[in-house]
Amino acid sequence: MRFAKAALVVCAMSSATVAMAQQDGIHVRAIRVLATDPEALATFYEKAFGMSETRRPVNTATTKEIAINSGATPELARKSKDTLIVIYTRPQNAPAGAMASLILEVPSLEKAIESVKANGGTLMRPPATSGEGLHYAFLKDPDGNQIELVEATK
Repeated sequence: MRFAKAALVVCAMSSATVAMAQQDGIHVRAIRVLATDPEALATFYEKAFGMSETRRPVNTATTKEIAINSGATPELARKSKDTLIVIYTRPQNAPAGAMASLILEVPSLEKAIESVKANGGTLMRPPATSGEGLHYAFLKDPDGNQIELVEATK
């Protein structure tokens, strides 16, 4: 009987931890795909999966960043609640996986960085602000995987 009670307490505590984690405002914001030709890859996803472009935060002669999402038209894609795919120009000498492919939106960039560092992760680059006004930072998890954190807009 003691074992059953102990197991019940552990299950309740585990459920509470999961519930708290779901309420803290962190979610997958986007998945980044690096491409030697972002235009061609965006076209592939559009034709193969019925996705549409939502925006181009970076669009220079040498660097492109194309955000696409589910939706047959750009308007539907912008309204979609699905996770964005961000197609970004692969730096010329960079191997696949050289840039963060997991992008997490967090309520507080500062607190998230502190938490990552306290749990064995490392800060790769200090926080910065994009041209769109997003606050972000690049970190590594304890296994060396890159993570981009983006602060939720208020």
